[in-house]
Amino acid sequence: MPVALLDWAVPVTILLSGLALIAMRYLGFATSRWGYALCCLSIGFALMLIETNYATPFKQIVEDNFIVASVILACRALNDRVQLNNNIAFDLTMLLTSTIMVAISRTMFDSARLETLFVQACCAFVLWRGYIRFSILAATKSDKILSFTFLLLAMVLTGQCLLYIAASETERLSGAWRTSVWGNLVQFTGLIGSITLVFSVVIATTYEAIEKYRRYANLDPLTNLLNRRGLDAVLASAQGERLKKPATAIILADIDHFKAINDRFGHSFGDLVIKRFGALVQSHTTTQGCVARLGGEEFAVLLPDTCLDDAIAAAEKMRRSFAAERWPCDRKESEFTASFGVALVEDGEALSTAFERADQFLYAAKRMGRNRVAAAKHVWRETLDPSLQLGHDNVVYIDRVTNESTHRPGV
Repeated sequence: MPVALLDWAVPVTILLSGLALIAMRYLGFATSRWGYALCCLSIGFALMLIETNYATPFKQIVEDNFIVASVILACRALNDRVQLNNNIAFDLTMLLTSTIMVAISRTMFDSARLETLFVQACCAFVLWRGYIRFSILAATKSDKILSFTFLLLAMVLTGQCLLYIAASETERLSGAWRTSVWGNLVQFTGLIGSITLVFSVVIATTYEAIEKYRRYANLDPLTNLLNRRGLDAVLASAQGERLKKPATAIILADIDHFKAINDRFGHSFGDLVIKRFGALVQSHTTTQGCVARLGGEEFAVLLPDTCLDDAIAAAEKMRRSFAAERWPCDRKESEFTASFGVALVEDGEALSTAFERADQFLYAAKRMGRNRVAAAKHVWRETLDPSLQLGHDNVVYIDRVTNESTHRPGV
């Protein structure tokens, strides 16, 4: 039966969709692998429209293998998102299985119905395998969108296999199967499935791009720590509720004489100092804690469920480690220090109020000569790390009422 111009709409639409995904790579999107899969599928559907009178099943094998290969390529693109290994042996086995079953269907039974059934079954099996492996590792919303799409496609193809089992044979005329309701169902499924996949890929990719730029907006590019906006976002999230509760310790840190460092050694070296200080602060923070660069040379650390003594001990370790850092310009004037203010969120107190107190303690430490830790006056424990006693001249407590500062004894 002659092929109408409208019949080419399916492979052309799929091809254009694939080319669009390939072109998106030039905009920075990782969609080219999906595009290759759709282009491969379009070739398979285009070959279905080319009618031959040859007795061999060569054309059917080629067109069906293009279709199976397109599903394999789509699953490979899915696996690459979560670094799943692609098994070339499995892929070749599915192509070989499809080839054998198509050859048997055409040579022994001369049945386009059985040919379609076996090809659809191979595609469904590949999709089910890809979905199951991927869904276990799917963590992001983008991954879950694609996982659901593959589940939907696998279910549709499985349902169609059941329909083809019950379907009756068509006339053995050239193009009879293509123009039958079952042949139209294959074309319709391929078109709708391709469009669904394209929309899913575009939605997932767009969502990823938004999340990526949102992360970049919330991160300080120099230290890769949260910036002030990122800290506000964390505090506004469910995770942030834990950081606003009483017994959360706030440590504010500021590199001493940072402007002089920039003036003496240059801004590139100043960036190095900030980067290493941020990494050092992060290394002395618990996994439950939160570290942010507030701007310039000032950093904030939030430690949930931490007593004041432990917070002071953590700040003192940060201070010592930074003072002991060695720099490329290893001279006396390159021994840099930092000052710290420590406060504890009290019952019924807003986090912003505790931040203000920590800020007051930080600047009190600056006024007292820098390179020290300042905190609120309270009853000290006797079970502190003995090694901290070596640095007792650098830990002070401040009476918040009189603002009178005193060296902390025994620390």
